[in-house]
Amino acid sequence: MANVTIISNNYIKSSNETTQPQMENNIDIFLEDDNINIQQEKELFELQCNELEQQLKEIKSQIQSLKQKNKDLEKKVGIATNFNSNDDNIIFNNDIIELHDTLENYVTNLKPKIDVNINEVKKLLIKYGCQSKISYKDQNKPLIKAVLQRHVLEEILAQADFYFSRSNNINNIVVYQNMIMTSSDDDNFIHIISKKINRMMNKYRKINDIKRKKYVNSLAKDLVLNVIRIFYFNLLIQEPVIHYHWFNNNEKINKSYMKGSWDEDEIENLVVEICSFPLILKPIYPNGFKVCTPAKVFPFHIMKQNLAENLGTSVGQNIS
Repeated sequence: MANVTIISNNYIKSSNETTQPQMENNIDIFLEDDNINIQQEKELFELQCNELEQQLKEIKSQIQSLKQKNKDLEKKVGIATNFNSNDDNIIFNNDIIELHDTLENYVTNLKPKIDVNINEVKKLLIKYGCQSKISYKDQNKPLIKAVLQRHVLEEILAQADFYFSRSNNINNIVVYQNMIMTSSDDDNFIHIISKKINRMMNKYRKINDIKRKKYVNSLAKDLVLNVIRIFYFNLLIQEPVIHYHWFNNNEKINKSYMKGSWDEDEIENLVVEICSFPLILKPIYPNGFKVCTPAKVFPFHIMKQNLAENLGTSVGQNIS
């Protein structure tokens, strides 16, 4: 029986019948077919890779979308993530800054076309122990703005305390969260507090521009919602719990945890006239604390006040 050489499944020749050129040709054909198969497999593999990459992109996009929806929901109901990472701290600090900006926009800069009820504001100055004097001629609007910001924020907290004090367990808190999510309802406590704040502010400043008044009043809802979200949820879920602190009038200015408008050379002679936004701090046991966001204060210059009092006394004595 003749020897048989197997070149491929398609080519079986007797070794005695196959010449050298024919064998080489058969090998070339085999290699060419094999190369075509490899190329086809490569193209199929690349196609599958592209499909998988596209699926991965879609999954990542869905994850990002879900994360954003989760953040929006957290912001809506007042439950936020635990602020342990630097990114979370930045987000929290930005929330505080955003709240303060909303508060400033709501109180307004008290001009133009805005009338201030000086007599009512004077009552607030007395309430907070302010030493500065105001009049219709000398209104000192930066001070009035600071006092109104303090009063608005404290009033929102007081109103929220009243509502939350009626809840005895976490289930009631969840009910309030659901109410926040349906804040278009006239019976919703966010809506109720917003209306009370708007009525209260009408006592202190009258906005004569109708469009601007409508816009400012519309800010009340976001302001109330953000105050409750931050002060009743985001602060309390921290470990340790984050606190807020109001500085009293006549406390010495300390730029380490206060911010305001003053000359650096005058700090030694400055005290707090009114704290318009509290210090947000995280306790560090046993006796320290870390500043999350500094308090915003309106300063009072002791030496200028003493000089004015001395001049007044001196003039009075000379006249008598």
